[in-house]
Amino acid sequence: MPRSPIPPRAAVACATLLAALLAATSCGERRKTETPPEAAPLAAPAPTPYPRASPPPRPWVDFTGTSIVGLGVLRVVPGPGGPASYTIRYHEFPDGYAVTGNLQLFVLPGDCFAAKDRAYASEFLTFARTPDEEVTGPDGAMHLEATFTADRERTLIVGYGPWTAPDAGRPAGDRPAFGLRIASDRGAFEWIESEAGELITTNWTNRPGVARGGPCRDPVTGGGAWIEVRPMILYDSRLARAAGEPPLPFEGPSPAELRAEADRLEREGHAALARDRRERAEDLEAAAARDDRRIVLTPDLARTFRRIPIRWR
Repeated sequence: MPRSPIPPRAAVACATLLAALLAATSCGERRKTETPPEAAPLAAPAPTPYPRASPPPRPWVDFTGTSIVGLGVLRVVPGPGGPASYTIRYHEFPDGYAVTGNLQLFVLPGDCFAAKDRAYASEFLTFARTPDEEVTGPDGAMHLEATFTADRERTLIVGYGPWTAPDAGRPAGDRPAFGLRIASDRGAFEWIESEAGELITTNWTNRPGVARGGPCRDPVTGGGAWIEVRPMILYDSRLARAAGEPPLPFEGPSPAELRAEADRLEREGHAALARDRRERAEDLEAAAARDDRRIVLTPDLARTFRRIPIRWR
């Protein structure tokens, strides 16, 4: 029987299929004989534009050392013959407190707030603190002491309380929550008021390049402690005196009146009497400064603390 001719389109399709099968067979044989190419190396990481510095020993802004502490006003009078050493011993019972450790104790000059509204650690006459979570003694209290030297009669500000965390107040009851005792080798002293108010302490940075004021030595770490101290409140507004404000009124002739009289006596030729009036004026001023136990503050601070006189006892 004669074969029918293959249509042209079918012939083309068969030829195309045969070519594809031959090409696949050839590629498979070639893949068996060829070695696979080596993996391309990974691209090197882009260089860091700045050297990586090691982390600082503590954060830029450190909350430790930020607290609210008690404010005491102390008067010291060294004995004749030279400076006197004073030691303040502070103990605190942690019952009822928000924190149970890390006390601090420092002393500042009484006029440290006369020209500015804050003081710095470099102005401390002494500074002490306990390590974190300090254990209590046999009496159940935490103990801390600090020593300083005074070469003249002066009023001082004593700060005492927690090193970190706010002063949560004293527990209720009649049991004394804290105590401040003072000893001196050859000087006299008197508390004008051991609970005169409160201070805010901020240990805000450990970077000398941006610190406010200078540091003091931290007795726990051995490094610098950058502490800023601001007055928060006075319990008795009568303790505030503005810088430049005259002292308490004089009884009898004032120093200005005595000096005016001395000038008149000197013009009249009474040199000895004139010298006596000037010495009396100096004595009056010294006595007034001695009797005026107020804290010298900037005028703005004095107005603030006199605005609402309160007394917490």
